[in-house]
Amino acid sequence: MDVSMRDVVALSDAYDLVAEFGAAFELVPEALRLVRPDNADPQTTRYALVHAPSTEALARFPNLELVCSWGAGVDKLVGHRGLRPEVVLNRMVDPGQAHMMAAFAAHYVTGWHRGLFQYPAQQAERNWDIVNWTPNSEVPVGLLGFGRMGAAIGRGLHALGYPVSGWASLARVEDGIDVRTGADAFDALLGESVVLINTLPLTPATEGLFDAGAFRAMRSDALFVQLGRGRQVVEADLIAALDDGRPGGAALDTFQTEPLPKDDLLWRHPKVMVTPHAASSPSPAGVARVVSQAISAYEAGERPPGYVDRTRGY
Repeated sequence: MDVSMRDVVALSDAYDLVAEFGAAFELVPEALRLVRPDNADPQTTRYALVHAPSTEALARFPNLELVCSWGAGVDKLVGHRGLRPEVVLNRMVDPGQAHMMAAFAAHYVTGWHRGLFQYPAQQAERNWDIVNWTPNSEVPVGLLGFGRMGAAIGRGLHALGYPVSGWASLARVEDGIDVRTGADAFDALLGESVVLINTLPLTPATEGLFDAGAFRAMRSDALFVQLGRGRQVVEADLIAALDDGRPGGAALDTFQTEPLPKDDLLWRHPKVMVTPHAASSPSPAGVARVVSQAISAYEAGERPPGYVDRTRGY
């Protein structure tokens, strides 16, 4: 195998990817160098690390063969006009990022189930009452989406004794978790879950999936945790549903517009917890490792671990 230094061009209109990840690339066993566009040869550069690249940025490198996304979500790249159909697209599959997502989700599951979010107000009132001692085994959790992120969340909650059910495109039993598929299973999960967690990818089928009808199907004591993509939630319908009493609350990490506008009602709704798309992020070492693994697999004629099927959208 050619062990000469290979450039990976960093393409992003919003972030200095070299400043963030360049040092980590120097530590991987493969001979890789993360470089800015002005330091890469447009004709010989085959690999790129990207985050929301412009069409013009991609057009400067007509011979790209493998493009690696900094993030796990690739909805903005799947139909990107600057990516030729033959270019292999790879998403981020850093295990550390999945662990961060699992811990983030567990915070909301335990916080909602045990009433932990109520204790700050009780502390201010010097109220010693215990909110909830319901066993974990009596709190069903639904996971919409069971890819790497969803599976990591499911394993963590299952280990804590929560009854976890999943919903995905393929029915199966994985790590002791029943993963269902189909419209009937989707409706059933909406209706039975005390905490419903969305990690589905954004596709034409999932855009606007969480609308008035979906919210009406949820329990009045349910928490909806949105970790997918903002365009999957009809935010006006969510606000109306919360006002009507179901679901009981919402924890939102992604939004239709980001950053969330300062005058948006979601900021101040009493049943909504807002975080700024903060659920997880890959570490610099994780990014460098995933990109190096993707390049090694590609050069060996294999599919990279985070290979994206553009026809499916993920």
